[in-house]
Amino acid sequence: MALQVGILGAGGMGYQHGQRLVKERGVSLAAICALEGAEALSQRLTGGRAAVYTDFDQMLKEQAPDALYVCIPPGAHVGQEEKAARKGIHLFLEKPIAVEPGRAASIVRAIEKAGVVSQVGYMSRYGAAVRKLKKMIEDGSAGRPTLFQGRYFCNALHGPWWRDKAQAGGQVLEQVIHTYDVALHLFGDVASVCGLAANLCHGDVEGYTVEDTSVAAMRFKNGALGSIVGSNCAVPGEWTGSYRVVCEKVTVLFRSPNEAEFIHTGGRKVRRETVAKESDNLLAETRDFLRAVRGKGQTLAPAREGLRGVKLTSAVLASAAQGGKPVRIR
Repeated sequence: MALQVGILGAGGMGYQHGQRLVKERGVSLAAICALEGAEALSQRLTGGRAAVYTDFDQMLKEQAPDALYVCIPPGAHVGQEEKAARKGIHLFLEKPIAVEPGRAASIVRAIEKAGVVSQVGYMSRYGAAVRKLKKMIEDGSAGRPTLFQGRYFCNALHGPWWRDKAQAGGQVLEQVIHTYDVALHLFGDVASVCGLAANLCHGDVEGYTVEDTSVAAMRFKNGALGSIVGSNCAVPGEWTGSYRVVCEKVTVLFRSPNEAEFIHTGGRKVRRETVAKESDNLLAETRDFLRAVRGKGQTLAPAREGLRGVKLTSAVLASAAQGGKPVRIR
């Protein structure tokens, strides 16, 4: 029997996940819920076969999906995940899973109490180069991790909700969190962070209350150090997420999660290796989630990983609000 899947949210990510779901064997897109746009998305993805709702509670009452994709703005998480988890519905959560750590923790508690499968949309974890370095760190061949340097650059106004701090939380939380997650995934938890943030390019844009420039310095619990910068003042139409990682036995220059140069320094001679693989990381994370829903293992980024990201990015912004004062993360 086909897995019955619902989508909450009819924006860009609802469409991106939906167009992949409708092409997967053994999956039926049964329902779409959104305050607006659900009818159009249903027509676009299923020719109108997916049931359409504007009220989430009504959808849960009338539908019984096996899994739900939650693709709504960070500030719009007001208990939907808890309700779905109590009904035994498996949850795919687009990042960030909430606008602040308390809300994110509530979501995680509900999911873990219900025992449902969860997956956070941290697609960068599925990149071929990220996967290779993760394995090298885990098996010891990379040596001790020492330094993570990351950046996330773009230049776009996005939608009105994204420019509103109350709804989006800011670029660090809503966007640069992808880079912070790669750092957490590779190096583990952060002990303390110092952050600075400013709106330097969009002061004259009405309703633009989030930062467009940010810098953070981190100390990981394993002793490694890291820095991440973010900008929404860079090149229009270009989205750049890249990293530089230094371990005792390898330095890795990432051009993207899928492409990097590995410079092996642990032997007598320096050896260079290029990893480059075309991959649809959105599709990879969906297939990972569906595999886990079918009872075949765990996902690469369960909901608790989403909480880690929200705690770290919130600490960056908290530090920035105090002029860069160090903030410990518990």
